[in-house]
Amino acid sequence: MYVMSLKLDNSWWSKSKEERASLINGLEETEKSLKTRLISIKRFVSMRWKSDLLYWLSSEDTSSLNDAKFSLISSLRGNASENYSMISVFRPSPYEMGKDMDVRKILDLPQLKYFVAYPMKKSPEWYLLNFEERRDIMMEHIKMAKTHPKNEGIRSYTTYSFGIQDDEFVVLYEMPSLSDWTVVVEKLREAKARKWITNEEPILVGETAELTSLFLK
Repeated sequence: MYVMSLKLDNSWWSKSKEERASLINGLEETEKSLKTRLISIKRFVSMRWKSDLLYWLSSEDTSSLNDAKFSLISSLRGNASENYSMISVFRPSPYEMGKDMDVRKILDLPQLKYFVAYPMKKSPEWYLLNFEERRDIMMEHIKMAKTHPKNEGIRSYTTYSFGIQDDEFVVLYEMPSLSDWTVVVEKLREAKARKWITNEEPILVGETAELTSLFLK
């Protein structure tokens, strides 16, 4: 699993509409070619000031992820750079073992309107609790989320990054409504599991949108 944030250089905005259209067409052609080599590729327009595009790439091997990353950046011909990335492994939660998980089927679902992703880290004290206690705490958290009336349509993906990046998890979400999402997140601040979380930054937020309508003004 690879999430990356791209920032368009200042030179992009001084280019003619024709130049930008040509670069966007090249980017979209690259995306199409990558679909046959990845489990999924999802692109969002960033809604935060530090970036302009967000990509969520999924593959069974890291070589395909690297190839996809460099292909996307190269297609913009030096007009964009990667300013943040997260790498992780998607596997079943140890607290919900026995639950069937078809990774390809889950990741290949059509993307929703909004996307949120962030790294997460827990304190050392969390891992010193016995497994049964950790499981009970996490099941409370999961139940609070799943039973919340505003949770309808929200997809969550907890992925693991122990030993491969600075944090321990990458948490990703897709949702049809940002306003409903914020209500659910606020409620989950009351969950006992919050006690051991030490980092959830930076938060990436993206929207599904056509590039031509946003970058050719």
